[in-house]
Amino acid sequence: MDFFDLHCDTAHRLAEGESLANGNAQVTLDKAREIGRWVQLFAMFVQDNKPGTDSAYEEYCGLIAAASAQIREHGDRIAQCRTMQEMDAALESGRRAAVFSVENGAVLGGRIERLEQLQRDGVRFLTLTWFGENELGGGSSVGGRLTPFGRSVVQELPRYGIVPDISHLSDEGVADVFELYDGPLAATHSNVRSVTGHHRNLTRRQIEEIVRRRGIIGINLYRSFLNGEPSRASRDDVYRHLDAFLSLGAQDTVCFGTDFDGADVPDDIRDISGIPGVYEYLLGRGLSETLLQKVFFENACAFCRRVL
Repeated sequence: MDFFDLHCDTAHRLAEGESLANGNAQVTLDKAREIGRWVQLFAMFVQDNKPGTDSAYEEYCGLIAAASAQIREHGDRIAQCRTMQEMDAALESGRRAAVFSVENGAVLGGRIERLEQLQRDGVRFLTLTWFGENELGGGSSVGGRLTPFGRSVVQELPRYGIVPDISHLSDEGVADVFELYDGPLAATHSNVRSVTGHHRNLTRRQIEEIVRRRGIIGINLYRSFLNGEPSRASRDDVYRHLDAFLSLGAQDTVCFGTDFDGADVPDDIRDISGIPGVYEYLLGRGLSETLLQKVFFENACAFCRRVL
């Protein structure tokens, strides 16, 4: 089976000194050896800026440096990809493909010119907020609309080839993005709120709008987003959320955004080595190989072919 994952926080583990090849992180090259073609979005996750500091941007620079160094060190097995041409070349050579993203627009520190640096670093997706408030707007735990700066960022992202990611954004902020941006967009790691009523999950209206725009949504493996009783979360909850996405017409939209190395995942998944088991479980629940190939790889690949 092939796998395209829209979100992991493994860059933090790399910055702490873990090896991308065979370290203790949930995502390593060795743990993914049973996967065929593999594309991984590595998120540079930062906390919100403390007022008057550049702490988020400084942390971002450290994460980019660590991830880039590990990819260079293991360049015979993985390559950073900025375009679909580079991604195709990496996969055709038998290597893994790495794409960079940013989780939390606090990285910008209120300076829109930093989008140029993100572009130079090869960042292709930007999660606008985290749970709290930053210079762009409010996250899902605090609510609130986009700020004037946030609105400007959303409108400028196409110039820099960066896809807006609405995961973590408040409902009011999502509505603003829908109003301001008419292109395909992503929710890289979000589930279905009607299945698990967590504010981090997407409403029916939001899912239908992303489907209409030919966007992409990644199923998040975090226990609390999968099941209202997190200790009971399992692969069955992945099936429940996938089934709900499919019922809303998302067969060409839904994929995975695991949140590995940033989330407490079910025991029957554990890490990226458990992904083939998820595939076999869903196959056993009656989903077809054709559909699962779309969900596990082709949907995300087709989206990137349209936008990168």
